[in-house]
Amino acid sequence: MSDQVTVQVEFVDSDPASPDPASVSAFADQVLADLRSRGVVLQPVYTGAMGGDVYELIRQIAEGAAANKDILVAMISGIIAPIVSVIAERVRQRDKASANPPAPAPPVVVIVVEGARIEVADPDISADELLRRLLAADPQLAEKISPETKPVVQVRVAGRRDRR
Repeated sequence: MSDQVTVQVEFVDSDPASPDPASVSAFADQVLADLRSRGVVLQPVYTGAMGGDVYELIRQIAEGAAANKDILVAMISGIIAPIVSVIAERVRQRDKASANPPAPAPPVVVIVVEGARIEVADPDISADELLRRLLAADPQLAEKISPETKPVVQVRVAGRRDRR
């Protein structure tokens, strides 16, 4: 029997004081379409709150991944890293497409696993580097993690301030 791992992905405005829900939703839609084209389908989650898109990805992990470090590696390399990779690719495409006017600031990706929190300003990062940074944030992370752990990938999207 295999275990399920659930990862929550949130798209939020990087400036809650001056939100731009249209930009957040547009970026989320593009990332979701890119993920779907790679066979990764995130399911929407109703939160009752306005101003952000929340999704979940449920994946099976192998039965043999009972060791906590194996679960952590499976989460990072098989689930979180591909999501971050798609975000990086989308940022590169957006930067190329909007040279004039300049593209908004790239999104900041925040990853939280069992209280260990890292921010990735440049989402073009390897799975090994994600794992290294999470373990640096909490050296005991491998002991804390289990199949019930629900990592969160939060994408903070900068709105387009030049809209009128």
